[in-house]
Amino acid sequence: MLLSRNLIAGVIAGSTILLAILYAAFAPVLGYHVEWAGVTMLFALGVALGIMAFVLHTGPSEPGE
Repeated sequence: MLLSRNLIAGVIAGSTILLAILYAAFAPVLGYHVEWAGVTMLFALGVALGIMAFVLHTGPSEPGE
């Protein structure tokens, strides 16, 4: 069960962070101006979503709590 919690949080965080990296890498190639604040916010969002998913899936330690 712990593996699935870490996997879900990792997938959520990793996909958002990968999106930020892809945006930073391919925006100049496609002719767009990179907004570094947007890249930073996507990166921070990925970290925050990963932490949130882990905490929400962890839940209480005992079923009755």
